[in-house]
Amino acid sequence: MLGVVKIGSAIFNNDDKNYVESLKTFIKSFNGNVVFVSGAGPQAKEMLKTYRKFKFSEGFLDHLGIQLTHVNAQALARVVKGIYCKTFVDIETHLKNLPITGGQVPGQSTDAVAAELADFLGADILILVKDVGGIYASDPKENPGARIVHKMSFKDLKPLVKTNTKAGQYGVIDSQAYQIICRSKIRTYVVGPDFKFETGTEIVEKTEGVQLSSF
Repeated sequence: MLGVVKIGSAIFNNDDKNYVESLKTFIKSFNGNVVFVSGAGPQAKEMLKTYRKFKFSEGFLDHLGIQLTHVNAQALARVVKGIYCKTFVDIETHLKNLPITGGQVPGQSTDAVAAELADFLGADILILVKDVGGIYASDPKENPGARIVHKMSFKDLKPLVKTNTKAGQYGVIDSQAYQIICRSKIRTYVVGPDFKFETGTEIVEKTEGVQLSSF
C-alpha cells in the first residue's frame, strides 16, 4: 500500500499532547510506504498575514509560503528520520526512504499538492491532517457544537470547497485539491494530528447524502 499524507507544523505546537509520537506510531503501523507533503503551519500563516500589510502581491506571498513549507519539510524529515525531497521525481526515487516535500506551485495549497502527488504516484490513500480533526457539518468556529461528519461523498464535499483564496488561506479544502481527488477517485481521510481515523472523516466517491452548511 502507498499513502500520501499532508501534514503541517502544528504537530510541533501542542504542549499538552505529543503529536510527534502519534506521527511516529502511525508511520510504524502503516502497512506499506508513506510519503509526506508539509504545509506551512500556523507560524508561517501569521508571517504571511504580517507581510500582507506591506501590500506585497499574492504571487510573492505564495512564493514565500512555498519556501516556508520546505523549511518545515526539512525539519520534519529530521524528526522522523526521513529524507527531504524537493520535487515529485525525487520522491518517486526515494519511496522506501520516507520522503517529505513541501509546496510546489504558487497559488496552490499543500492539500492540492498532496492530492496531485497521490495521483502522480498512483497512491492508494490520501490523508489530510488538520487541526480540527475532520470535516464538520457546519463551521466549528461559528458553531462550537458542530459535529464531525465521519463519512461523506465527493458531492457532499463540494459545497465546502473554497474558491476565492489568498496565499496561505485555503479553508477546509480548496478547489484544486477537490478536483484532483474527484478525478483520481482516491480514498481520502481528514484526521487530526493524533491520527485517530475513527474520529475523523472519510471521503469516498459515493455515499448517502448528508446535509452540510457551506463555510
